[in-house]
Amino acid sequence: MSIVRMRKMVRKQLKLPLFGRTIELGSPMAIVFWIFVIIFVVGTYYMYGPGGGGGGPRGGGGERSLSAVVAAVDGREISRNEYAMHLYYAERAQQPSLMQMRQVKTQILDMLINQQLLTEAARAEGITVSKQEIEAERDRMVDEIMATQYADRRALRRVLEEKNMSLEAFRDELRRERTPEDEVLRANLLFDKLEQQVKDAVTLNDEQLRQSYEEVEAEHLLITPEQLMAEANAPEPAEETGTDKEAPAEAAEGEEAAESADAAPADEPQMTLEQAQAKAREVLTELKKRVAEGEDFATVAQEYADEIGPAARYEELGWFTRGRMAEEFEKAAFALEPGQVSDIVETDFGLHVLKVEGRRLELPEDFEENREQYREQKLEERRQQAWGRYIQALHDSAEIEIIDPELRAYKLLQEDPMANAAQAAELLNAAIEGDPYNASARFQLASLLQQGGQTEQAISVMTDLVESEAGARSPEAHLQLGMMLREAGREEEALAQLESASEWAQGFDWQNMFLHMQLQQMFTEMGATELADREQQWMDEYQAAQAQQMPPVPETEMEEPPADEGGD
Repeated sequence: MSIVRMRKMVRKQLKLPLFGRTIELGSPMAIVFWIFVIIFVVGTYYMYGPGGGGGGPRGGGGERSLSAVVAAVDGREISRNEYAMHLYYAERAQQPSLMQMRQVKTQILDMLINQQLLTEAARAEGITVSKQEIEAERDRMVDEIMATQYADRRALRRVLEEKNMSLEAFRDELRRERTPEDEVLRANLLFDKLEQQVKDAVTLNDEQLRQSYEEVEAEHLLITPEQLMAEANAPEPAEETGTDKEAPAEAAEGEEAAESADAAPADEPQMTLEQAQAKAREVLTELKKRVAEGEDFATVAQEYADEIGPAARYEELGWFTRGRMAEEFEKAAFALEPGQVSDIVETDFGLHVLKVEGRRLELPEDFEENREQYREQKLEERRQQAWGRYIQALHDSAEIEIIDPELRAYKLLQEDPMANAAQAAELLNAAIEGDPYNASARFQLASLLQQGGQTEQAISVMTDLVESEAGARSPEAHLQLGMMLREAGREEEALAQLESASEWAQGFDWQNMFLHMQLQQMFTEMGATELADREQQWMDEYQAAQAQQMPPVPETEMEEPPADEGGD
């Protein structure tokens, strides 16, 4: 059967006679497509239940059910069905590894949250999109496809002949099959209009243009109250048990401990956030006072940084222009003259006191001749910054609740991995209980336990993962387990897992290349020479395959330049 006849069959509408009438069922391809859609929707319903209801994986085992909502933005829910659909297509398109799944899942949630925020912001601004605008956008997309993929008229003519259709019919096909649905186009146009409205409000007069080339040189001491609080509340290392002669004292102390239990619970934090903020302000106030009395800013700031520890940091920031720092920090810096010290400045990073060391205006040599070009360049920078600040303001003013335990764990780790590690581990455990097939949650939990020095617990979690259907095929899971076993001194078991990692990482891509490089190094360190040689062989084959895919170098580039007959 010819290609043309096959395509005609695929496009042919199937009809069903019923009670004296003929019902069109659509083309075979359309029917197959809708069958897949129905399977996906039914499968999602089976796993999570109807949107807005309880839901959770069905079946026995006493597993904790997952909520049907993953997050809420100002009370408006983001359903698990919607999130799962985007995750499904992301996995199909990107084929991420277990290590990359955390980033993929976080990005999908961020996208859905941003969509909610921007949709409501556009509605508040009275921005709308008409049906005519949607159709015009679809026409524009078809024009772009024609201009990029079918610019060659002879190739276009061949395609039309193969499809046995006119140019107009072909464009209609592109509109149907290669452009998004109306609601997707409507949302994109809505967001574009909102962004353009925000950017159009940005102006830049001559004085502001000159100021955009002004620079200051500064240094600062930054104290992060959240980290200060976390360090103060960190549990003290357990002391060794005393000798027998200390035992009598324990009985005497028992009654005192019972009496004071109500006044000072064991889990009461030693420092609240308010106390940490007050402590930070106290230190920064002392810094300003000592510098005002003649002491060197850098010396005193470094002294406090050393004394406080990781929660404080002294930095020489060098020269910077407007738009490079946090808005509050920038405003304070450009208000100072060289030698002046700021008041306490609060930003999202913490509390600062800064000193300006220098100030200068660095205009381009051709500034006057090309003023308007420079204005447009700086204006575009300001527009992008304004749009970023607008989105950040939407986030800051919104009440965003992340309900899904795995996604909430990732958010906590993004905010402060050290301070939130224990809580994130609990949430990942909850995610696994709710969905035993969640491979990425197991992978991240094992990694988190290993980072916390709980190697045996990490090995147990990762072993469960590699014995599952999803984890068994993951080179990263076998590699991580092998590294954990090696750290625990279980060399033979480690070698077996590292060999499995090598066997599953066979596709010629850069991720597998990096994994085989790691394996070769580890096999060499472990004295497994034969396995190390096998990894080198794989890498050599990968390099050869890459070389074959590279375009040939033109002969003119390969020729050596003619010799200089004149000589020296």
